[in-house]
Amino acid sequence: MTDDFIIKNGVLEKYTGNETKVLIPDSVKKIGRCAFFCCESLKEITIPDSVTVIYDETFMGCRSLKEITIPDSVTVIGARVFMYCRSLKEITIPDSVTEIGGYAFSYCKSLKEITIPDSVTEIGEVAFYGCESLKEITIPDSVIGIGECAFEGCEDLVIKAPENSYAQKYAEENNIKSETV
Repeated sequence: MTDDFIIKNGVLEKYTGNETKVLIPDSVKKIGRCAFFCCESLKEITIPDSVTVIYDETFMGCRSLKEITIPDSVTVIGARVFMYCRSLKEITIPDSVTEIGGYAFSYCKSLKEITIPDSVTEIGEVAFYGCESLKEITIPDSVIGIGECAFEGCEDLVIKAPENSYAQKYAEENNIKSETV
């Protein structure tokens, strides 16, 4: 199984296998840019606690990916990481993550709801663009920046946020339904 990975200095640079379920080895500290790019048969992946960073475009185009477990060790979800993961229905963002990169979940058409942890301060531009099934997102007070068009194309979205929070004001300014939590 470890023969299916190109790993250099703790960075998983490329997955070369074709399994539908993947377990990344504990020796991996970072998952490199485009490491699983367009692995269309990949359905489930488990990331070990040793990983701290998921770089840009890591899982972009993994159209069959339904489940992913992100450990508490991860602090950054890079840009376009899950873009075009059309089968991704659910994801839990751990409390360790401080930033969600631009386009991170764009076109995740099956994603229904998501909770942003208190550790996140920034949601990048176009982060949830085209997530047409996204009905509910809970955004805490800690978020003080939401990029342009972050929720464009999420027609039925309700932003749940604390009263007078940045997220609530963002919802009002962008004509997005909101509820106070």
